[in-house]
Amino acid sequence: MQVQEYLDRIKYKGEPAADLNSLQELMKAHLLNVPFENLDIHWKTWITLDEEKIYTKIVQHQRGGFCYELNGSFQQLLIQLGFDVQLIGAKVYHSDTKTYSPPTSHMALLVRLEQDTYLVDVGFGDFISEPFKINIESHSTGNHSSESYHTERCGKFRLTKPDAWYYLVEKYNEIQEVYLPEYIFSTAPLLLKDFSHSCYFQQLSPDSNFTKNKVCSLLTETGRKTITQGKFIVNSNGIKTEQPIADEDVFHVLLQKEFNINRQAIALL
Repeated sequence: MQVQEYLDRIKYKGEPAADLNSLQELMKAHLLNVPFENLDIHWKTWITLDEEKIYTKIVQHQRGGFCYELNGSFQQLLIQLGFDVQLIGAKVYHSDTKTYSPPTSHMALLVRLEQDTYLVDVGFGDFISEPFKINIESHSTGNHSSESYHTERCGKFRLTKPDAWYYLVEKYNEIQEVYLPEYIFSTAPLLLKDFSHSCYFQQLSPDSNFTKNKVCSLLTETGRKTITQGKFIVNSNGIKTEQPIADEDVFHVLLQKEFNINRQAIALL
């Protein structure tokens, strides 16, 4: 990994240090410049959990990726910058069935700074855009009723500990006026290879959300923009607009214009 090349990719300015301010700025820069996308699955390009290949895709080919690629690559950058960071697995909540996915269906990060620990995630779409401080020591207290809150540009979030093993992250729904589950995570440290089976599932299974629809989504200074197979959605300053996508040609024009991804150029690499 070439650290400066990665920092240039995410348009990070300045000299980062292993502190909270730099972590906040790095996370924001990553989310603003590296999209969450599953396009390779639909372009029949196999995604392998290999650090060098992921780095080449995201940094040198100016692409995005899904959680295993985005958080996996961001972890390597943070390590190079001197952060104490580990991979963790998470179970994603499915609102239609009110169930959770398997333990490694999502990858996130825990970053330790002095006595504090933060949840960091650059691979979950419309989610936190700043480190979410958690009280890691509550694991040993047996206090399952503790909760903490996190309010930022992307919304209001709540963290609770429903049992001895997991933390639950919820996001406030303004319409329903309730906190709704996003995912639960364990603090057990994992390796990139521990997510291999889930990575295969996401690419191959007809039950995977990633095989059902193309998506490319990016945080913006005023909200978020997302393109799917059928529409281009922009949320800006609380106002949502949708543009239907008539065909593949329109899709690729918008993909190039809004996300700087050119499939034809990628095919020549």
